[in-house]
Amino acid sequence: MSTHSQATNAVATHAPAYSAPGLEIYFQSHRAGLDAQLAFRLAQFIEATRESLDCAIYDLRHPDILAALQRVHTSGKRLRIAFDASQERTGGLDGDPKPGGTEAALEAAGLGPCATPIKEHGRHLMHDKFLIRDGRDVWSGSANFTVGGLELQDNNCFAVTSPDLAARYDAIFAKLLSDHPQAHERPAALALSTVAVGDARITPAFAPAAGESIEGVIVSALKGARRVRMLAFLISDPGILAALAAFRDDPRADIRGVYDPHGMEDVLRYTKQDNALFWFIHDPRFVKAPSHAFAAGREQDFMHNKTLIVDDHLVITGSYNFSENAEANDENLVSIASPAVAEAYTAYFDALYAAYGGTVLDVVHDSMHDTGALGVAPAMATHSAEPATTPGGRSAPAPVGGVPAPGGSAQPSTPPVSPAQAGGWGRLALVAVFFLVVLLVVVGALFLMGYIRL
Repeated sequence: MSTHSQATNAVATHAPAYSAPGLEIYFQSHRAGLDAQLAFRLAQFIEATRESLDCAIYDLRHPDILAALQRVHTSGKRLRIAFDASQERTGGLDGDPKPGGTEAALEAAGLGPCATPIKEHGRHLMHDKFLIRDGRDVWSGSANFTVGGLELQDNNCFAVTSPDLAARYDAIFAKLLSDHPQAHERPAALALSTVAVGDARITPAFAPAAGESIEGVIVSALKGARRVRMLAFLISDPGILAALAAFRDDPRADIRGVYDPHGMEDVLRYTKQDNALFWFIHDPRFVKAPSHAFAAGREQDFMHNKTLIVDDHLVITGSYNFSENAEANDENLVSIASPAVAEAYTAYFDALYAAYGGTVLDVVHDSMHDTGALGVAPAMATHSAEPATTPGGRSAPAPVGGVPAPGGSAQPSTPPVSPAQAGGWGRLALVAVFFLVVLLVVVGALFLMGYIRL
C-alpha cells in the first residue's frame, strides 16, 4: 500500500463537505487547511465500479488513482481512458500548465490497452476531468488526477448519481473516442438540458460542442447579479471580462474573488486586450492565492478552481477556465441551481478568501434557512483568527463559513453584509440629519418673526 493510500485510509470515515441524496461535493485546499481526501474518495469511486468505467482526463499521474484503475482493469470490467496527448505545457492563454508523463504512467501501470491519446491541434487541449461509472454515476470537478491536483491545489470535485446526467457525459465521451477528426469542427451544439438531482437542478455543458453557449451562460449569470463570488485560475474571455466590468465602477458592489496570480500573469503577458479589463487584480475585493508558478519536476499548488457563485442560489463549476481558448478545448462544466449547494460553495469561498487576506463579515440575514450549508443549525458567530493546528503539527487557518479543517467539525455558513446594505443605512442616516436641520431652520425663522414665543 502506498503512503498516499495509508494517509487516506486513516480518514476514510470523514463525511463529504456537502451531501444530499444523489450529490456529494468535496472542497480541497492544502494551504487553507481543508483536506477533502480527494485521492481516497476518487479511488473509492473508481473501485466501486461494477461493470464499466469511462475516464476523460487532462493529466493522470497519481499513483493511487493509477492503482485503482489497474484493479478495475485486471478484474475484467470494461475500462476506457481518454487522455490529453500533448506534451509539457508551461502556461499561456491556452490553459493550465502541466508536465508530460501521463502516457508513460499509464503504460507503466499496464493500462496502455485501455487508454486512447487525444491529440488536439494548435493551442487546443483535451482538458476534461470526468468519469462515468456503470452508466449512472458521474465524478467531475476542477482537479486533475495528480498529487498536485488532488492534494496540494485548491480544487472542488463532485459526485452525482443520475442516469440522465451520466447519459449526457457518455455522449461526449463517445465523441472523444470516435474517428472524426478532433480539429474542432464543432458538432451541433448540445442542448443545455437540466437534470433534477434531489432539490438541485443541474445543467451540464460541454465544449467545443456548445460553441459560445457556455460563455453565454456565464455572462447571463453575471448580468444583473446582486452578489458574486468568484474562484478563478485565470480570467481572459472578453465577454466575461466585459460582464465583470459592471462591478468595477461601483466599489460598493457585492463582488469578491480569489485568483491565481501566476495564471493571471500568463494572461497579462500574452493578451492584447485593454489592461483596464483586468481591474480586479488591483481591487481590494479580490485576493490572490499564495501559490507558486509552474515548475517542471515538481507537483504544482495552483489555485485551480473555476467557480462562480451567483446570488446565493447558482453555482457554475467544472474544468472550464474563464478563457476564450476554453471554448475550443474539450471541457465540461455544470450549472447547479440550489441555495443549499450555493451556501456550501460560499462557505468554501469564505475559507479561501479569509486565508488569503480577505475580510469576511459574518451576519445572519433574513434569507438564512433553518439548516446551514453543512446540515447544522445556523447561529450568529464570529470566527476566531487564532490558527488551528492540523494533525501534522502545521498551523492552519481556523475554519470559516462552514468548511471544517481536517479533524474539525463544520460550523454554520453565515453570509457577509454586503457593501450595498451598509451603504443603504448610511444614506438613511444622512436623510434623517438633513430633515432635522431643515426643521431647526424653520423653527428659528418662525421665532424671529414672532410667530413662536418662548
